[in-house]
Amino acid sequence: MKQYGLVKVIKEGDDEIKLCGNAMTFVLYKSYFGRDLLNDIIDFAKKNTANVSYEELQNLGRAEDLSDEQAQQIFEKMGDFQFDSEFVLNFIASLMATAQYPAKPDVAELICSIPPNFILNQGIITELMDFLSLFVAQKKSSNHRG
Repeated sequence: MKQYGLVKVIKEGDDEIKLCGNAMTFVLYKSYFGRDLLNDIIDFAKKNTANVSYEELQNLGRAEDLSDEQAQQIFEKMGDFQFDSEFVLNFIASLMATAQYPAKPDVAELICSIPPNFILNQGIITELMDFLSLFVAQKKSSNHRG
């Protein structure tokens, strides 16, 4: 069956997961978890961007321009980063379920099939957050068309 929306396969070693994000993802997320995906995405974004601004992260990349005290302040703010692993697992499971649609796999089996190293690997988390950003941007653009 042809899949519509965003499709991505994330691989690491022998492990891989196929993700698909489209309108069905919102339905499946609500069905599995009883929560609104868009609200959870907004909450996740608020928790993870409130402490450290994009400009501060850019400055950290140019550390030679920062005093030790300024760099320490940014690192302390980053220590308050609230990574919501429950949301990440739920979101990945919903994207995996969307990739398998019209089959509706058991949510516990989906979550258990996510390799643990995917949640701990910063590169994979970055890929997932990039996918999340594209997914939200796609949702916004489809809302503006209607």
